[in-house]
Amino acid sequence: MKEKCVLAYSGGLDTSAIIPWLKDNYQFDIIAYCCNVGNLPPESELRARALELGASEFFYEDAEDEFVTDYVYPMLRAGATYYDDYLLGTAIARPLIAAKVANFAKAIKAKAISHGATGKGNDHLRFESAWAYLCPDVAIIAPWKIWSYRSREELISFLKTKNYSWGDGKKTYSVDLNTFHRSCEGGNLENIESPVLSEDVCDWISFSHETVPVILKLELECGRITKIDDQSLTPKDTIEKLNSIGSSYGIGVSDIVEERINGIKSRGIYETPGGTIAHLAIKTLKQICFSRDLYQTSQRLGDLYGQLIYDGEWLSDTRLSLEQFFLGASKKLSGKISLRIQYGSVQVYTRQSQFSLYNPTVVSFESDSLDIHKASLGYTKIMTLSSRLQGHRELANK
Repeated sequence: MKEKCVLAYSGGLDTSAIIPWLKDNYQFDIIAYCCNVGNLPPESELRARALELGASEFFYEDAEDEFVTDYVYPMLRAGATYYDDYLLGTAIARPLIAAKVANFAKAIKAKAISHGATGKGNDHLRFESAWAYLCPDVAIIAPWKIWSYRSREELISFLKTKNYSWGDGKKTYSVDLNTFHRSCEGGNLENIESPVLSEDVCDWISFSHETVPVILKLELECGRITKIDDQSLTPKDTIEKLNSIGSSYGIGVSDIVEERINGIKSRGIYETPGGTIAHLAIKTLKQICFSRDLYQTSQRLGDLYGQLIYDGEWLSDTRLSLEQFFLGASKKLSGKISLRIQYGSVQVYTRQSQFSLYNPTVVSFESDSLDIHKASLGYTKIMTLSSRLQGHRELANK
């Protein structure tokens, strides 16, 4: 019996070309494995393509619900971003796909795992870091690091030698999408000095301004949105509904130049409409439920959490430990947030939580039941003491 190699198969050009290439260069049975996180063509289409290209077997697993529940929502709860505006929509899908591939490879006792990520991007590190942790004894074959092909056109020509036709090769940029997010990069987007209109690239976002402002009511429990307009929804249905609303109102488009893990600057145009709305709602609830110290600590650790996701460190001790912090901090992160959405913008409308630290009686200028004005005399004297001493020093040395 031949040894088995599991290919993380998406059905795109790269992983399609990898099947015959692996057969030409290795004595493996190639098992094409698809993990759907809202990013794949129909299963029947993928199966037919993989088998026609020479895969010995094809397996498909739907993981959309798990993706949103166990990956997207923990990330949103942490307030994780990268370069401020990137909501990590592509990066957060990789650890789940990697885990599913690893579990499958171990179950069938595969000798190797293969993937279609290039050596210039981030995904090869995200996948291979996860596999180093989950299945350290399984070999990894990364064709883009070792084959001679250098472009889409060369891969298309290679497939033609295998009697397989692949379009016209005129795609101008690459697209990655899942239930949470759609991203575009490469091709004509690589020239950051030339203008690129979002409407020429985006597929989810509507650029029609003929919309009527709407008030969106969200209910959250422990940092997770559980109801939209009083309707209980699953995590996946919540994101899909927020995506639909945000897209129709032109919410959630970002054009970002970021630095990859390897130091290369890259430009991406990202569509994350539902994530943009959810991120604002959770941040707003933190503002009223968290003390200043907890809020600022959450911000700092959220930035670290985001970088760990970006860098492929989902399974690291650091990220797993941070998860415990956010689980604990979110125990009082429940309440109701309503947002006013009009074309191109989303604003906080109302805030409410049983755990709110906001006290209108204390903050009001119209009353002073706690005698804060009087107490502040001594408070200010103590808090400004250091500045006063420094001021006297400066005067004495002029």
